[in-house]
Amino acid sequence: MGMVRLITLMALLSSVPLVQAAPLILNTDHFPPYQIRTSQGLEGSSVLALQCVFNALQQAYEIKVMPWERAIHEVEKNRADGFFSATRMPRAEPYATLSAPLALEKWYWYSNTDPTSAHLGASGPRTGAIRGSNQLAWLLEQGIEVDQLVGTNEQLLKLLDRGRIDRFLADRRTLRTELTKHSVNMRPRFEQFYKYATLGVYFSNSLLAREPTLLEEFNRQVFYCLAETPALDQSEQTRILSLHEALFGQWPGRPELLDAIRQQNRHHAQLGIPEILALDQQWLTESSSADRALSDGLLARPASAWLRAQQQASDGLITEIMLTDRLGLLVAASERTTDYWQGDEHKFSEAFFAVDNAPYVGPVEFDQSSEAYQVHISIGIRDPKNNELIGTLITGLDIERALLKTEHGGSL
Repeated sequence: MGMVRLITLMALLSSVPLVQAAPLILNTDHFPPYQIRTSQGLEGSSVLALQCVFNALQQAYEIKVMPWERAIHEVEKNRADGFFSATRMPRAEPYATLSAPLALEKWYWYSNTDPTSAHLGASGPRTGAIRGSNQLAWLLEQGIEVDQLVGTNEQLLKLLDRGRIDRFLADRRTLRTELTKHSVNMRPRFEQFYKYATLGVYFSNSLLAREPTLLEEFNRQVFYCLAETPALDQSEQTRILSLHEALFGQWPGRPELLDAIRQQNRHHAQLGIPEILALDQQWLTESSSADRALSDGLLARPASAWLRAQQQASDGLITEIMLTDRLGLLVAASERTTDYWQGDEHKFSEAFFAVDNAPYVGPVEFDQSSEAYQVHISIGIRDPKNNELIGTLITGLDIERALLKTEHGGSL
């Protein structure tokens, strides 16, 4: 954890009030690696995240393990305060509210036949699922018929191996944990990306009515307590880069973007670190002020209008676009950003200093404004007049939409 982030966390912890004296009752089921029953008790990444959050909030809580359907039902009947780890489920919305995510899952269809020959949701493929699982709830909500219900991933693998089902939907990390215990012959021959799924806590609305600040305080602490999100594997990075080149490869040569960068580089030619930090602080101060001269002026530029139009036309694929000068200061942006200076972030420096001018693919991050996971792809911009490196173009993509646009069957 970086020093700035640590200091921020300590400040938050020192100001967090006691939420309530009585322990919260949270229900869950056994879903490795998020909730794992061991000889030491209940463990797993979601359990550890909850422990971190509630310790920060000075909130007592108790976790009860039970079948998933019962865990949900107890909250519906106000006999428990929440259940986890859950994906968004419309049937729970009338009586519970989902928190910020504790974990990110990557759901894949698994099969022993080429998935490109079967249409998702069609009645043809025989589909299996785990009874009471998040995947089952999602499939049923999408109107996808489920032919076989079992209790574990091991049973799903056996049904697939014996040809009794054609496919099943599972979290890649969870399934690979299971596969370590089995022969290589048990591995499904094909996997096809389906969706990202966030896992959080559904808190009962009756609890939130009694404790109106609980959800906000919980969500604020989650950021500091999360384990690392899954990284893109090499094949996913390759597909993301191919998509980026196909859709945005010509953008660094657009005259309106080049002219805007050239003009700002001339204007900022004499800036030093103190002046850069002062501008960044001005931008930050303006975020909570009615006077937003710096940010409003930048967003009103023609280059910003062009970037904004591209984002709006992307049908949700683009989450944000930033154009910087050679110092890492914003030249244009499709929407208001947290920081004016990008020069201290990897998404600027890794692209600007790439010796081969290769694009940089950042980590998967949760974007609170769009409530979606995104990845930033950055590329250095060179002036075609002299090949001088003059700035960067940073494009945020909704990772689920991006991978779906490039999806094809692959070997596990």
